[in-house]
Amino acid sequence: MATKELKIHVGGMTCAACSTACEKAIRRTPKVLEATVNLATSNATVIAEEDIDEESVLQAIRHAGFEGTVIQDDGVVLDDENRYHMAGLILCLSFALVLLYIGMAHMFPVKLWLPDFIAPEISPVAFAVAQLVLTIGIIIIARGFFVSGFSNILKRHPNMDSLVAVGTTSAFIYSVYYVWRIISGDVHAVHSLYFESAGVVLALVTLGKFLEERSKNSAKKAISSLASMIPGTATVIRDGEERKIDAKDVQLDDIVVVKPSERVPVDGVVVEGEASVDESMLTGESLPVYKENGFKVSGGTICKDGLLMVRATGIGNNTAIAQVLKLVTQAQERKAPVARLADKISGVFVPAVVVVAVLAAVLWTIAGKPSAFILQVFVSVLVIACPCALGLATPIAVITGSGRAANLGILYRGGDIIEKTAQVNTVLFDKTGTITEGKLKIADILPLPQNIADERTAAFLNNRFSSLESLKNGTPITQETLLFLAASAEYGSVHPIAEAIITHAQQSGMQLDKPKSAKTYPGKGITAEFEDFSVTAGTMRLIELQEIQYQHLPEIPQGCTGIYVALGKTLIGLIALSDTIREKVPEVIRSLESLHIETAMITGDNQGAADLIARKAGIGRVMAQVLPQDKEKEVRRLKSEGKVVAMVGDGINDAPSLAAADVGIAVYGGTDVAAEAAGVLLMRDDIHMVVDAFKLSRKVMRIIKENLFWAFIYNSVGIPIAAGLLYLFGGPLMSPLFAGAAMALSSVSVVLNSLRLTRYRPQK
Repeated sequence: MATKELKIHVGGMTCAACSTACEKAIRRTPKVLEATVNLATSNATVIAEEDIDEESVLQAIRHAGFEGTVIQDDGVVLDDENRYHMAGLILCLSFALVLLYIGMAHMFPVKLWLPDFIAPEISPVAFAVAQLVLTIGIIIIARGFFVSGFSNILKRHPNMDSLVAVGTTSAFIYSVYYVWRIISGDVHAVHSLYFESAGVVLALVTLGKFLEERSKNSAKKAISSLASMIPGTATVIRDGEERKIDAKDVQLDDIVVVKPSERVPVDGVVVEGEASVDESMLTGESLPVYKENGFKVSGGTICKDGLLMVRATGIGNNTAIAQVLKLVTQAQERKAPVARLADKISGVFVPAVVVVAVLAAVLWTIAGKPSAFILQVFVSVLVIACPCALGLATPIAVITGSGRAANLGILYRGGDIIEKTAQVNTVLFDKTGTITEGKLKIADILPLPQNIADERTAAFLNNRFSSLESLKNGTPITQETLLFLAASAEYGSVHPIAEAIITHAQQSGMQLDKPKSAKTYPGKGITAEFEDFSVTAGTMRLIELQEIQYQHLPEIPQGCTGIYVALGKTLIGLIALSDTIREKVPEVIRSLESLHIETAMITGDNQGAADLIARKAGIGRVMAQVLPQDKEKEVRRLKSEGKVVAMVGDGINDAPSLAAADVGIAVYGGTDVAAEAAGVLLMRDDIHMVVDAFKLSRKVMRIIKENLFWAFIYNSVGIPIAAGLLYLFGGPLMSPLFAGAAMALSSVSVVLNSLRLTRYRPQK
């Protein structure tokens, strides 16, 4: 079945109950297969059949009481929320402070001063009306709670706003009744006014929402900063002249001019100029990187000095920074499994709280308590309950953690990947390009004690190398001539072994000869024909295939790959190549072990070479001579032993094992196939980032657990206390004012706790 993914920005959600109701509404839509609604980002991700009518999904969202907008072309909606404004908040709090003073002044042991015209014992009507007016002012400012709360009740999915609206409306109507009693002549009714419970609670909840909104916006800043790195304009060369155009209008192979202090608007290759480029926003590397002709540059990076002419190879949504932004925002939408429990609770939370509030009121009525007491219990239970803390506990930590990770050059593909990374207890490293640099270097050149008898070949080499001495039985083979012959045979080849030999020869100052013809034997080597002789360079299998003669073989140094070189049909020596271990690998292995994570290495190399590298790295477990197609089987075998496995690799042959692992980690510079198969991408050439990825994921999960613990404990303890549990055993009865303040602080505390992740610094 063909499917497609819809991204929808959902407006009007205020708490976890809202996101749960919206998610259920979308899932009930015909042809929708899966839906996830993220409260923290206000975005919905919908997997549906390809022929689904998008309007049907939007209609379902509207029917649930929210507004939906389809996000087009992989766009990202990360605008700051601005539902609660400073001016309205200040006015609301000012009204609430005056209301609190007037309403509570006469209740203190030492009465606070009030002017006679609103003093309860002198002017009871003015006293009541003043509170009524102030409360109405607060209700007008905080009317959003009532609009959202009551409309959601009518749509049969009440939310946090519904709890606030019902609670404060109850207190307000109760107080209005006693205002009428006061006007009718019952002056004792001044002691039955609860306007401050309604007005001050609304003000405190508004303050909490304002702080929560500000904190959520702060959490989005890491991602928003990525979006801001994508330049809006570009200077291109058209008809020999510089023209400034929109960055989205740049075409492939356009020549883009990047001046000092400007951001590179595209991915490309430098064709002219030189400069230092700041890539920190993409890789986390603080030092600028020197760029010149032939070097690659990425969109969003900053040209610090100099001027670059760049040929565009990646434009629009295909630039590296755009892909990073896409991956990071996708990470926000994929929920961590730990969030499922919170989602289930949020779905029934509000109705359950209403039941508790009504039940408490009924029980206290049966117990003979006065109406004022019952109202206080009813309002306190409704107001103190906070599904927001539950709903925000996971997504806000994932947003903050993945945003911070992106700043450091670590990309998690989702909250589920973060959670699984934190659980890993075994890391399997690919060798070449991961543990090692992936660049072969010549370790030794071993000529055989043999002379060249052919006069034409000897004369050719004597002309090339004046240091050679002619002997009666021919010209001897030296390290220099052996390297020259092998490098000339490999001339033009792009194989890593060939590149290593050619590079070493060129660095030695040799001018190589191009062969007349060459035949490559995949996986074995090459045979090259020159004017007067032929050269074979390759494995022992090729030497035997070519029926090349030899009396004895030079021994391959431990941990090296040997390339045998033959002149004509005679073996003349061996070139030993080795891969160099990355400098930080031993430190990485020690750091992982300190995290109680086992390490192992897997490679297709022979056992000797693998053991040598493993010893240098400090890895105890080695799996050598493993074919690419068998790496996946080894990963699955480790998983079958009950281990949570992370695979770290970079090549095409690592892709199946990266996908099979619980967590695949693709290192910097790897293939696109490996990156697609991985759950974690490292954007900087620093193997220590593997450790950082584990440490940060564990930090995120610790924050999530703290958030959930606080949210569960807060509601588990707060609701019974608000219902009068302490009072039942001789303690105090909770005031709605305290309940409102506690509710406001609960969600704020969860967000602020998550923001601690923005201060995370990798420990080296």
